[in-house]
Amino acid sequence: MKIRWILGLSVLCTLSVISVSNLFAEKTWTPRADMPTARYNFGTCLVNGKVFAIGGEIDVFGDRAIATVEVYDPKTDTWERKADMPTARTGVATLVVDGKIYAIGGAEVKKFAVGPGWGYSFKYLVAVEMYDPTTDTWIQKADMPVTRGGSTCVVDGKIYIIGGVAGNREEWRLDIVDVYDPATDTWAKAKSMNHARSGASVSVVDGKIYAMGGTGWPQIRNHPGPFLSSVEVYDPKTNRWTEITEMPTPKSGHTASVINGKIYVIGGGFRGNGPYMYLSTVEVYDPETDRWTQEPDMPIGKSGHEAEVINGEIYIFGGSSAGVRAPLTTVEVYGTGEVPQSVDPVQKLLKTWGAIKTRR
Repeated sequence: MKIRWILGLSVLCTLSVISVSNLFAEKTWTPRADMPTARYNFGTCLVNGKVFAIGGEIDVFGDRAIATVEVYDPKTDTWERKADMPTARTGVATLVVDGKIYAIGGAEVKKFAVGPGWGYSFKYLVAVEMYDPTTDTWIQKADMPVTRGGSTCVVDGKIYIIGGVAGNREEWRLDIVDVYDPATDTWAKAKSMNHARSGASVSVVDGKIYAMGGTGWPQIRNHPGPFLSSVEVYDPKTNRWTEITEMPTPKSGHTASVINGKIYVIGGGFRGNGPYMYLSTVEVYDPETDRWTQEPDMPIGKSGHEAEVINGEIYIFGGSSAGVRAPLTTVEVYGTGEVPQSVDPVQKLLKTWGAIKTRR
């Protein structure tokens, strides 16, 4: 009996090493089924394990903003069409509160011929529309105080729209912060950021809001910059912004995804004295240490894409890239190697050991 127990313990220890190591995915990129609609500067959100891709911009003359809604099921790797938004728009922000999706702001955009080239016209919006996934229907909610497209997040059931860009102001890159309460359908003001920024990423860790990068103000003449590497953190409890360690790379149009308290900043774009550069970088910020680390790049550099976290993996949708005439349809998944905090490795190991004993 002792010998059998020692042998069993040895097998269990070996199994522990194998099983726990298998819980950690390799840090690699894997392609998934393409989106039905090529788009960039759109919104995504996660409801009941499915990803909703909403609105955005396509590359055509005339009206470029779209109202298209498509849903991705990662379990089956398939897409399904849903009811369009009432208002077509690019740069729309989408968030989930109590199972409902809120589509906020953005712009109508048109492309037209100008001599041998083309030009663009933008009309920024105040529209807020709410989608119910259970009924596949949209309803209108209270408009934003300011026409804009901005970065957004949810803290304690309230939606924060942070910075962004507006077309009806002299300084059209914004530092203002507005707060929407879905429970009362009302808006309030919060303290403005230290820096105006559009195209920034916004994420939440431990109830605090991290605003990273973007393009600032004043604009450089004949140039989309300045591009920012600055990072500031907002504490809703104190209504204060604090600047922390900058990103390794200045950028705009990137995404930020939170896994186990770490922020994964992926892609984006930058322009110095040369052409616009599409970045493929994956930079990870740890708020506990206030330090940045580098991880494996995306297959190609891109900007204006969207990201969602599912079971410790980051799904990257669409966007635009250098040398590609049209927006992208690609979906790529990054295995971060992180075990989601909801997964108990010990419990998973015991279930595996029990299954092996049963098979024997």
